[in-house]
Amino acid sequence: MLEAMEIITIITSPVDMKTITLSLLALLLTKIAAFAVVDLGSTTDHTPYDRYLTPVKEVFNAMHGEGASMDKVQALMRQGRSFRYAHTEPYYPAAPEQTAARRTGDCKDKALWLMDQMQDPSARFVIGKMTRGAHLSHAWVMWQHEGQWWILDCTMLSRPILADKAGMNDYVPLFSYSRTANFRHSDKVGLTADVAGKKQSPVAATNRVAAN
Repeated sequence: MLEAMEIITIITSPVDMKTITLSLLALLLTKIAAFAVVDLGSTTDHTPYDRYLTPVKEVFNAMHGEGASMDKVQALMRQGRSFRYAHTEPYYPAAPEQTAARRTGDCKDKALWLMDQMQDPSARFVIGKMTRGAHLSHAWVMWQHEGQWWILDCTMLSRPILADKAGMNDYVPLFSYSRTANFRHSDKVGLTADVAGKKQSPVAATNRVAAN
C-alpha cells in the first residue's frame, strides 16, 4: 500500500498535474455545454402580435392533456413536415383543423397544429427568427420534456432538436406564448415592432429545403 506522502508525490508530479488539469478542464467544458442557457424570456403583459393570436389562445384554452411522449411528438413532426407549405396570411395562424384538412400551411399554421395535436401544457408557441438577422419572422414550438427544452419546427425539420444545442444564431426567439403567460425575449435581432403592434415582421418561413 502506498504511503500518503508517496500518493501526494505521484499526483503532484508535473506530468500528472498537467494531465489532471486538462481532464478537469475538459470535464468543466462538457458540463458547461450540457447546461447551456436556453432563453426562456421574461413575462410581459403585451406583445406586438397579441391581436393576431386568438387561434393560439383558443388552442391553449381547449387543452386537456397532461403531456406528450417523445414518440408521439416525433410522429407528429413527421406528419407535419409532410404537409405542403403555403403562405397566404402574414399574421393570423390558421385553425388547426383547417391545416389538418388541407394538409397545407405555413410555419405558424403548422406550429399551432402541432401544439394542438400534442395537448401538452408545457408547450409554447414561439415567434422569432430562424436565423439571426433574417427579414421574415418564423414560428415554431418550444416543448419541455424530462427537464429539457426542445425546438419543434415541423415546417423545416422532421425531428425535435434540443434548444441548448441550437447555434447562437439559429432559432432566436422574440416572443413566446404559454398556456398562462406571454414572454418577451431578446430584441437584438432587428425586429421592427412596437408594443402597440403598429409594425410587425411578417411571420412566415421561406419555403427553402432544410435538413431533416
